[in-house]
Amino acid sequence: MPGLTLKFLVAVLAMSFTVSATVQGAVEAGNDIMVQIDDLIIREAEFGEIFSAAVRQKFYHGRVPAEELAKFKQKVAQDIVTQVLVHRDAQKRGLQPEREAIAGEIDEYDAKYADSPGWDERRASVIPLLTRRLERQNLLAKMEAQIKNIPQPQPDLIARYYRDHPEKFIQPARVWGSVILLAVAPSADAQMWTDAMDVALQLKVRVENGEEFASLAKQYSGHASAVNGGDLGYLHQGMLASEVQQQVDALEINAITAPIRVLEGVILFRLNGVQPQEYKPFDEVRARATTLLYRELQAEAWNNYLSELKAAADIKVNEMLTVRSNNE
Repeated sequence: MPGLTLKFLVAVLAMSFTVSATVQGAVEAGNDIMVQIDDLIIREAEFGEIFSAAVRQKFYHGRVPAEELAKFKQKVAQDIVTQVLVHRDAQKRGLQPEREAIAGEIDEYDAKYADSPGWDERRASVIPLLTRRLERQNLLAKMEAQIKNIPQPQPDLIARYYRDHPEKFIQPARVWGSVILLAVAPSADAQMWTDAMDVALQLKVRVENGEEFASLAKQYSGHASAVNGGDLGYLHQGMLASEVQQQVDALEINAITAPIRVLEGVILFRLNGVQPQEYKPFDEVRARATTLLYRELQAEAWNNYLSELKAAADIKVNEMLTVRSNNE
């Protein structure tokens, strides 16, 4: 009985099949079998092409960090298994790709490359491969949507989820602040930065002597908040630059930082108030709790489905995938 060779196109791991060696012949080849799913065989060279495409897709510089390489190869192998099994099951269930929509994508692709050199010669071979790729992607998406189309959770489950996961419904502490920015170009000379620091110090003294921070912000600040008297509203932890946050953390309410140099210039930050961490009431976060729980139930349904597919298949993954060639 002939085995099958899996050819993945580009980085999406969309497959087109061609007849290849027999399973027996592949077994005799020994170590060059990377993945086997029932009668479907992916040899070392083919796996290398798939892996290289996956690396180009995920890693900006086209190289996997050495400490992640073995794990990433195993992930690619498992992704191959998943896509093959899901696609087979979609076909078994009689799902059909959305051919009209796919035809529209093909027409767009054809028009895009119509004037490219050599397109006429390559078109006859590329279009059928692209069509199969898009059809396969479409079936995978339809299959996933079908499995994840589960009933919405009942109210008692939503309430329990809220109680069991308080960390998901806590509003972090926030600070209410105002700012005066004395804008300085990053390329400005040292004297301009010194002058800005001096002006900031003078403004700080004026506020401490009773002048309104908001009035000075409207007059001197180059920040967008100047029209609102420098009012920034409430800010979560992490929204301020670290050098600013450090000084803000040490402030009493209504106090002002010393002048701080930032990328845009020199700032004064006034702490208007602090809103402590709050565990939001259930009625306020019911919709969020419902959404989060439903996503988790969908993920659970999908994972259970994949586990059942894998349990019913004869799967062999070469655990000795070596660190070499495709990443060098």
